[in-house]
Amino acid sequence: MAVTLTINVAAASDISSTVVSRALDETASIWRAAGIEFVWKREPAPFTPATLTVVIGHNQRPAREGALALGWIYFDESTPGQQLYISYANVRQLMLESYGVTGPQDRMPIFEREVYMARAVGRALAHELGHYFLASKEHTKTGLMKAHRTATEFFGPDERSFKLDKAQRSLITARLAQEAVVVSR
Repeated sequence: MAVTLTINVAAASDISSTVVSRALDETASIWRAAGIEFVWKREPAPFTPATLTVVIGHNQRPAREGALALGWIYFDESTPGQQLYISYANVRQLMLESYGVTGPQDRMPIFEREVYMARAVGRALAHELGHYFLASKEHTKTGLMKAHRTATEFFGPDERSFKLDKAQRSLITARLAQEAVVVSR
């Protein structure tokens, strides 16, 4: 049985709504295998109070350990915050630096460029949701919670390296079931 969660989504006005929609579809595809479905509440629709919010914007963080941060979530000690941030600017920068994977962008059709951008945004969002659902800053050596990724992993058609392992799925399912019991009281 799938768990359905409502998440608010705000994107910078100059980011294509097609890219945002495709990115949310990419994220949903990754999490569907874990039994989680999403209802995305997009601006300007009224946001659901006390719900997780995803912001897709142009804020940047400098490269750390040789890798651009495509997304982040702030923690209050061990509790994840209610806002995830995905840096469209850093995804764009990664794509520019990944000529060998994505090809020449100056000759690329808009559709192809948007597909690449949506994949990377969606996969970065799926990873940040993992931090939120696991209530952990920790990374793993493989799978969805892997810390460092190649451009091929972000932009390529194969999403298999973005899967949760069985223990992570169990932990998330238990946490969401516990939250559902608290909410229903």
